[in-house]
Amino acid sequence: MFRTFSLVITVLLLCIKTNAQANRRKFKDAFKASLVALTDFSYEFKGNKMQKSEIVLKPRFEYHINHASKLVLIGQVYSELNDNLEPGKSKDYSASKFSRRLFIGDRTNLELRELYYHAKVGKNLRIMLGKQQIVWGETDGLKLLDVVNPQNFREFILDDFEDSRIPLWSAKSEFNILNIGVQLVWVPDNTYHIIPSFDAPFFTSSIFPKPPDGISTIIRRPKRPNRFLEDSDYGFKLSSFIKGWDVSVNYFYYYDDLPAFYNRLDLDNENGPSVIFTPEYERQHLIGGTLNKVIGSSTLRAELAYVFNQNFITTNPIISNGVQISNVYKSAFGVDYVKGEHVISAQLFSDVITDDISAYNRDRFETNTSLKLQQEMMNDNLTLDVLWGHNYNHGDGYIRPQVGYWMNSSVRLHLESSFFYGNENQLFGQFKDRNRVSLGFMWGL
Repeated sequence: MFRTFSLVITVLLLCIKTNAQANRRKFKDAFKASLVALTDFSYEFKGNKMQKSEIVLKPRFEYHINHASKLVLIGQVYSELNDNLEPGKSKDYSASKFSRRLFIGDRTNLELRELYYHAKVGKNLRIMLGKQQIVWGETDGLKLLDVVNPQNFREFILDDFEDSRIPLWSAKSEFNILNIGVQLVWVPDNTYHIIPSFDAPFFTSSIFPKPPDGISTIIRRPKRPNRFLEDSDYGFKLSSFIKGWDVSVNYFYYYDDLPAFYNRLDLDNENGPSVIFTPEYERQHLIGGTLNKVIGSSTLRAELAYVFNQNFITTNPIISNGVQISNVYKSAFGVDYVKGEHVISAQLFSDVITDDISAYNRDRFETNTSLKLQQEMMNDNLTLDVLWGHNYNHGDGYIRPQVGYWMNSSVRLHLESSFFYGNENQLFGQFKDRNRVSLGFMWGL
């Protein structure tokens, strides 16, 4: 794998050298650099303490080789002053060695976020090679088709998708066949979700059954695929405009970014009986698509996904490894209403397990809703919005009011709160003790 990536980088550098000589443009015209600095401090009400205190630097460099191609590099320096979200020195076991962060002590890490070559070849072909984000789907809050890139869950779903999404070494090509847009995707990077540790504030304990008193829980290191070609992910997206509707069809053959948690009861452990979880990533197929149409001031949206061979922790005692498999149908229907500076967005999510299995801590048919209200004021310098998500099966959810203010074109302040509610054993309700208020600052140059 190292030799392959070395060859790719060598080819990119040769392209830069050859095209730069042919172009004969001044370096200062071809090269662009920018920097974004962010700070974010969150105070946790229940714990009466700072939940998050982070400082982030995001340098971005672009080299325009010619009018049709460029090389983009985006880095990140991340430092959390109180070492709370990812306590201790993380190992990034779920990431490939080419995508791991470089940790400096317990509180600071360096990351190559993106490094890709983008080019337009001829009139009909666009390619992107390198470390990048590939975004599918159009839903807010919960993901259906957006499965190409894994996610860092150190803040559960509170972090922006662009920041929590983990870029991967991949190749993407786009071209048109008649009136159909074709996107082909190849991902040889075996990197998966980053799940917080037991002692982190946003460890998702609701996905694991709690063992009886006197029995401990042990989670082994995940068995991560590492073959370059055999374990690569592949997919395509077809898109078109049909009778006023934007339509897409998506297919992806991939390893689920959340491993199957195979488990067994160990009675011979020298420290007493324990339940041992052995995570292992398993292959899946996904097929789905999107629909959207603008009608006056409103936009109608739909997103559908059918996942083959999803793994679930089961409560069925006769299943020896603690995991059952079923296909899953997912759908989301939304409407966005825009009137001047007012935005109202509502979504209805459905998640159906097609087989008769006993999945832990969820129903076969799950329904979630979301409602977002947004108001812009003062020539769009001030933005007020609130997002409410709710699960109808278990009665838990979250509310996030936010205020953003642009002091000038380069400086933005934001104030927000996050409130979880519901049963502490459910997905959202488990974080009701993590309710917080956050103050952040962004400066770009």
